[in-house]
Amino acid sequence: MAIVKLDWQRKTADQKLTKGNYISQQMALHVAEFAAPNPPLADLDAALSDLNKANIAAQAGGYVLTYAKNQAEKVLDAIISQLMAYVQNISGGDEGIILLSGMEVRKTPSPLPDPEQVQNLDAFPTRTAGKVKLTWDRLDNVSNYQVEMWKDDGAGGGFWDKIGTPSKKQMEVSGLTTGTVYRFRVAGIGKDDVLGPYSQEASSVAP
Repeated sequence: MAIVKLDWQRKTADQKLTKGNYISQQMALHVAEFAAPNPPLADLDAALSDLNKANIAAQAGGYVLTYAKNQAEKVLDAIISQLMAYVQNISGGDEGIILLSGMEVRKTPSPLPDPEQVQNLDAFPTRTAGKVKLTWDRLDNVSNYQVEMWKDDGAGGGFWDKIGTPSKKQMEVSGLTTGTVYRFRVAGIGKDDVLGPYSQEASSVAP
């Protein structure tokens, strides 16, 4: 569903006048799509006229004239905000109808692809007893990595046990038994916790 966008509050008074007049013209031109604007276009045109006069007057400087311009701008802001809601509702999220109003459409970010397979996993002993270091190639579009270690059940079977979710492309695993061979695998974690395919296994003897 398309969403109405204007970036209205970032605009100067002059830019608001230009955009506001364009919206008024477009909605009046496409009366079939916008039969009963809320607020009415007459209110929009009156607010545009008031701001235009106050904006010109404020160029002379002074607190009173600047204050009057700011107040006129707030009135226009409120009307535009209501019209944005009206266009969103009447369009039903149809991008074409929104654009006919003279307003813009918020860009929808492209969905991120699922993580690819982690490549080049390596496991090697460190200089610290019972500690093995893992490294692998960095993946794009992942927030973390899921690292798993094979746990042998002593009866010829076992299971993969999650031992960490580092954000970097490396991890140190401690508390291992010296002289024991350990197996590891890693997968990327993407948007909405989507888990990518696991890497090839890597093994190392704990020092």
